[in-house]
Amino acid sequence: MTSPNVTLIVDDQDPTQIQYHCPVTKEIVKGSYFRNTWTTIGSLSCGQQSGWFSHAFNGTQTRIWASASQRNQNYSVKIDDGPFVVQSGDGYFESPILNDGQHTVTYSAGDASLYPALDYLTVTAGPSTQLLGRTVIVDDTEIPEFSGQWTTEPPTPFVLSRPSALYKNTTHWTRTVGDTFTFHFNGNSLAVYGVVPNNTNTANSTAVYIIDGVSTVVSLPPGSSFVQPMTEFFRADLTAGTHTLVFNVTEVAPSHVFGVDFVLYNSSVDTSPKGSTVQSSTAASSHSKKHTRTIVGAVIGAVAGVVLIGVLLFLYKKSRSRKSKWDVVTKGNQ
Repeated sequence: MTSPNVTLIVDDQDPTQIQYHCPVTKEIVKGSYFRNTWTTIGSLSCGQQSGWFSHAFNGTQTRIWASASQRNQNYSVKIDDGPFVVQSGDGYFESPILNDGQHTVTYSAGDASLYPALDYLTVTAGPSTQLLGRTVIVDDTEIPEFSGQWTTEPPTPFVLSRPSALYKNTTHWTRTVGDTFTFHFNGNSLAVYGVVPNNTNTANSTAVYIIDGVSTVVSLPPGSSFVQPMTEFFRADLTAGTHTLVFNVTEVAPSHVFGVDFVLYNSSVDTSPKGSTVQSSTAASSHSKKHTRTIVGAVIGAVAGVVLIGVLLFLYKKSRSRKSKWDVVTKGNQ
C-alpha cells in the first residue's frame, strides 16, 4: 500500500451505502461523473430536517463530492446527532477528523430549484474499519512510483464543467512513450481512471498494463471535442491477494495527452494496512523473540552439554583413579 491512509469510495447510486430521505432523480451520464452516474433532489422536502441523504460509516473522516448548480449555494450537513451546520460553496463537504468508530453524515440540500448533484463520497478508514470487499480509491499523488516525463501541470489549459471532476484536483499527465507507474495492492479487482482532454487527432494511442508479469495492451480513449474526466482507462478482475500493476505508455498519437487521476481496487484484506502493519510488526517481533529464544536455548543447551561432558569425564577419570589405587592395594596384599 502506497498511501498512508486508506480511503473508501461510495458511488451515489450504491443502494447499500446511501440512504435517500426524499424523492430523488438518478441519472446516467458519460465521461464526467464517477461511474457515469449522479443523483439530484426531486422536491423541497430534501431541505427539511430529515435531510436529502445520509451515509452510515465506520472510519475517521468523510468527504462528500456534491456539486451545486451555482456558486455560494447554501446547504447543511450534520454528523451523528449533532445539529445541521449551514455550509456555503460549491456543494463539497469535508468533515473534521473523528474518533475511529461508527458515524453517520446527513446532507440537506436546501433550494430544489438549484438542483445539486451528488456524485460520490469517500470515507477515511480507521483501524477498526472493515475493508473486505470495499472499493478503495488511491489518488495519483499517493502513487510514488512514477517514472519518465510525467507532469502534474496540464499541458494545455482546459476548463472542467465541475470543480469536483478531478479527484482531489490532481492528475499526472503523459504524452511520452515509455512513461510508467507501478502500483502495489491487495485486492481482487483493479481499475485505472483518468482524464482525456479534447484531443483533435483521432489516431490510436496505447498503453500496456502488466499485472503480476502478464501484459495486456489496451487502446487509450480517443479524443473528442470536450474534456472527459472520470474516464475508465482499464479494468481487470483478479484472484484475491497481493498484486503489482505496471502501467506503460506504448504509443502516443501526435497532439495526444492523457491524465492518470486515480486507481481503484476492491480490497481483499479485512482491516486497514495500518492494523496489518502493526500485526506484521507484532508478528515479526514475536518471530524475532522466538528466534532469539531458540538461539539462547541452543547456546544454553550447548553450554549444558559441555558441562555435562566435563562432569562425566571428571567422574570417569576419578573412577579410573580409584580403580588404579584399588588394584595397587590388592597386589600389595597378595
